[in-house]
Amino acid sequence: MYTPDLDDNAALPPPPRKGDHLFRGDLPDWSNNACLNVGHDGDPVAYTEGYRRGARLLVEHVMEHQRNQDYLVYPIIFLYRHHIELALKNLILHAPYLIDRSLTKPEKEHLGKHRLDLLWQDLKPMLSAIVKAAGWDELDAADIEGVDDYIRQLSELDPDSFSFRYTRSKKGAPSLPAELKLINLRHFAEMLERLANFLDGLNIGLSVLKDGKAEMEVEWRNEMAHYMGYA
Repeated sequence: MYTPDLDDNAALPPPPRKGDHLFRGDLPDWSNNACLNVGHDGDPVAYTEGYRRGARLLVEHVMEHQRNQDYLVYPIIFLYRHHIELALKNLILHAPYLIDRSLTKPEKEHLGKHRLDLLWQDLKPMLSAIVKAAGWDELDAADIEGVDDYIRQLSELDPDSFSFRYTRSKKGAPSLPAELKLINLRHFAEMLERLANFLDGLNIGLSVLKDGKAEMEVEWRNEMAHYMGYA
């Protein structure tokens, strides 16, 4: 289906009509179908990775065509920021299993908000405990300082994930500082890809540890069942 560009003078499609079905998967152009709910828990990887890929594709559009950057800056930064938020939340949800503890009440509350700074502060001590329990080398101090700085900058400009979604805050103030006039989208994307790659590496490491721990627990239960005469 052809979709006219913002600057295109082609005829627009008809307006909405009652009975139009928005969410369809029964059309002949099956290659345009997206698959959802593939995993048992809603496929959090697809959510997290989807926002990152969406941002990356928009940046590639700007770099290739050198146009629309004044419009796409808002979804690009929001999408990258939301990817980072989901990545942090995924790590926080899975980390406690590796250190045999539950999330605290404040940690659970932070998961229901959009504060990157609080999420990162919650995650850091968990990572230290996991590294120690796994017998791994401590995480590189320069890496942690770098993430600290990236999270600080994102949080200062967009503390609650509203600054690039709405022109004004809930109190009516401008969402972005007046002195912010230019953002190089190529550079921003390169920096956020660094942060995304770092968090992705953590996720892979934790996944390996989770699988190993789960296998050990199964083996231990089987051995206990055999010892007790249940198997």
